Amino acid sequence: MIASSADNIRYNGTGRCYVAEVAGTSFEDLGEMETLNFGVAVSTEKMKSTRNAARATILEVESERDGTLTFGLRELTEENLKMALLGGSINTDNQLAGYVEQAEKTLVDDKYIDLGYLNVFLTKLSHGAVTNGPFVIGETVTGKGGATGEVGYIGASYLELYNVVGSFVSGEEVTGAGGASATLSGVEKLEDVIVTNADQTIRYVQGTDYSLDPDYGYIRELSATSTIVANAVDVSYDYEAVSRKYFHAMAASSVQKKFVFVTDKDDQGPRKRYTFHKVQINLNGDFPLIGEGAQILQCTATVLADTTQASGQEYYKLEIMPMG
Repeated sequence: MIASSADNIRYNGTGRCYVAEVAGTSFEDLGEMETLNFGVAVSTEKMKSTRNAARATILEVESERDGTLTFGLRELTEENLKMALLGGSINTDNQLAGYVEQAEKTLVDDKYIDLGYLNVFLTKLSHGAVTNGPFVIGETVTGKGGATGEVGYIGASYLELYNVVGSFVSGEEVTGAGGASATLSGVEKLEDVIVTNADQTIRYVQGTDYSLDPDYGYIRELSATSTIVANAVDVSYDYEAVSRKYFHAMAASSVQKKFVFVTDKDDQGPRKRYTFHKVQINLNGDFPLIGEGAQILQCTATVLADTTQASGQEYYKLEIMPMG
């Protein structure tokens, strides 16, 4: 009787994928994968008989064989993105925390312009009665705890600040450089910028005069409700530190890697390691920028012959280790 063995069946396989430079010995971990499939397509040519009308096939020979890997990358690491999107060198372009003081801007009706910085904000200090006042636009105010900031606009019982250093605290006293002082009743960090006319006497209002994307620093004038004259404004704000890198995609003609897949030892079935000596990796299909679920980099890799390997060993190597 022929006996079957579950030890030979691999079920719901998992594992890990690594890539290195061709012939390299140090690897990047590709991380979580959506899928990984290996396929071989063999093309043949048939020779037909010329001796009878049936034209029977008397010989079939292989003309071409192609090996491919198809996989989806869940982890959008720098190296994964660079590999799949044919990226050039990865460059560092960090944004250090800082501030902008009364920068002149000409807004455009109902169109966004770039302020030039990410994660912009202002600090609003609500306060009680002012003594030895008033506060003055442009002066530095200092809290009892040592925090400082420059006054960009003075409202009814509040100040809007930029170039804030340290943390103001509700209940503490703040004092202006000219001697004005008041006790704070509230401290707010707002996703807004201080938008005024040239002499800072008019404070324009977000949602009425302009709209703002504070995360990416875009501002536009709302022509239907705006009171801004000639689209000209002064803008003051703080911006946060942002770690930022970039590369230019589609800059490389192709990406060739050494590709290794190892199965998880705790899966059902024998352990295996596939070593593809040389593959060319290409983005294959859509890379969803908006959509439901995880953003997946779908890739196809063509298995190439690595002529530095011994004859008959140019494509890939499969190692099999029994369970247990």
